[in-house]
Amino acid sequence: MDKEKQYLLWFEQMERKDVAIVGGKSSSLGEMTAKTDVPVPYGFATTAYAYRYFIEKTGLKKKMADLIGQLTDVENTVLLRDVSAQLRQAIMDEEMPQDLQEAITKAYGELGGKLHETDPYVAVRSSATAEDLPDASFAGQQDTYLNVHGADMVIRKVKECYASCFTDRAVYYREKQGFDHLDVALSAVIQMMVHSQAAGVMFTVNVANGEDKNVLIEGAYGLGEYVVQGTVTPDDYLVDKKTLQIVEKTVNPQEVKLIRKPGGDVEEVRVPEEEGRQQKLTDEQIVELAGYAVKIEKHYGCYMDMEWG
Repeated sequence: MDKEKQYLLWFEQMERKDVAIVGGKSSSLGEMTAKTDVPVPYGFATTAYAYRYFIEKTGLKKKMADLIGQLTDVENTVLLRDVSAQLRQAIMDEEMPQDLQEAITKAYGELGGKLHETDPYVAVRSSATAEDLPDASFAGQQDTYLNVHGADMVIRKVKECYASCFTDRAVYYREKQGFDHLDVALSAVIQMMVHSQAAGVMFTVNVANGEDKNVLIEGAYGLGEYVVQGTVTPDDYLVDKKTLQIVEKTVNPQEVKLIRKPGGDVEEVRVPEEEGRQQKLTDEQIVELAGYAVKIEKHYGCYMDMEWG
C-alpha cells in the first residue's frame, strides 16, 4: 500500500524524504533506523494522512475552520488564547475514529511484542509536517509526553499531540508566517521509553559562533526534557570531530532532575548536592556520543542537532 495512505509507519519504513508524510522528527528517526548503525529507541509514527482522516471523518475540520475564522486580530492576546483553547478542546472532545484507534492499538501491541513487554512504556512525541521547512521552524511548539503506559493512554496522548498543534504560540507563529492552519498536519511518534540516567542534546556546530571543528554535548542527570526546556543548566563537553579527543569540559551543579514514575508519567526529584556537582557523563560516554554525532552529520551531509539519552 502507498505510504501516503497508511495510518502509521514503523521506523524502518520511513526515511528523511518522508517529511510531508510523517514530519521532520519522525522521518529522521526512520532514516537513522533504516540507514545507519546509530542506536535509536524503536517505534512507529502516525502519519499526516491519519491526522487529516481524524479531522475530516469527525467533522472537526469545519469546526476548526469556523474557529480560526474568529481570529480576526492575532495581536489580541485574549482572543488568541480563547480561540487556541477552543481549537485544542474541540480536538480532545472528539473521539478518534474506531479504525484509527484499532490501528494504533494493534501497533502498540506489536511494539510490546518486539520489546517482550505487555503494555510497554513509551514516549509520545509530536512531529509537525511543517516543522523543518525553511523559515517555518515549528520545533518545540508541540508537546512530548513521557512514560506513557497502555493503549488507551497512548491514543489520548496522540490526540493531545494533535491538540498541541494549536498552542497560542504555534497559532500566532503560523498567522505571522502566513501559513494555513489546516495545511499543517501532525504525526505522533510512539517510541520505546529509555531508562535514562543522563540525557541531553548535542550539536555538530556551535550555534553561537559557527565553530564546526568540535561536537558540543550538553548533558544532565535524568530525562532530557529538563535540558531541552532549560529547567537545568547542563554540563557542556566539547569533543574534536577528527580525533574524538575531549577538548573542554564545563561541569555545572544540578539541583533537580526529571525521572520516570514506576506506574507511568514522570516526576521531579532533588539531586544530592555532592552528586549534582559531579560530571554527569563518563569520558567514555562523551566520546561514544561524539562518535555518533560525527556519523550522523556525515550521513546527512549537514550540521545536525540531536537528542540523546
